Amino acid sequence: MLILLNLLESIIKLGLPMAGLSWFLFARMYNSGDVHRDADRKAIKSQLQSVRTKFKADKNVKVKDDTNAKAKLKSDIVFDKWMWFGRGFYGLAALWTFVIIEITDVFNFIFNNPGWAVLLADGVVSLVFDVLANQISNIVSAFVWFSFWDVGSIWLLVLIAYAGYWVGIEPARRETEFPVASWKEKLREFLQSLKS
Repeated sequence: MLILLNLLESIIKLGLPMAGLSWFLFARMYNSGDVHRDADRKAIKSQLQSVRTKFKADKNVKVKDDTNAKAKLKSDIVFDKWMWFGRGFYGLAALWTFVIIEITDVFNFIFNNPGWAVLLADGVVSLVFDVLANQISNIVSAFVWFSFWDVGSIWLLVLIAYAGYWVGIEPARRETEFPVASWKEKLREFLQSLKS
């Protein structure tokens, strides 16, 4: 029974988010032609290296006066962070873990805020140092993502995360679009029926 609960927890915490993120990122790359739809896993890995090199080159181009380039860089924040964490499966798992850690930190700060007097008791320099140390700690925790998630079995977690990664890539490769608008409409109808 415990293994079943660990499996369910792994699917919810990492499998489903990995599937959604990989679908989102790969649909974008397939649609732009950066990755070919008929590529096998080895070719995808190779093409991801090319995408990373191209993305770094595009990012290094001066965009001071080009508002389109600025808007594109802002819209590429998820893609940028994925490339920074190393692209591929491991980078995506690290990115998801980093997002969860940061969201948790924000909520902890909001709801457990000791007040500015306590935060600044040791001075501004100490506060800045503490924030930087926390960020470094969060990044390291994200890179060793498999030890962050407390689900009992690391092997099960890695297997579920890897499966979720490829489950997301396949619908992107097949140009499957999720009917979000249809889901919203059904939800709206359901909520209207509850009001009646």
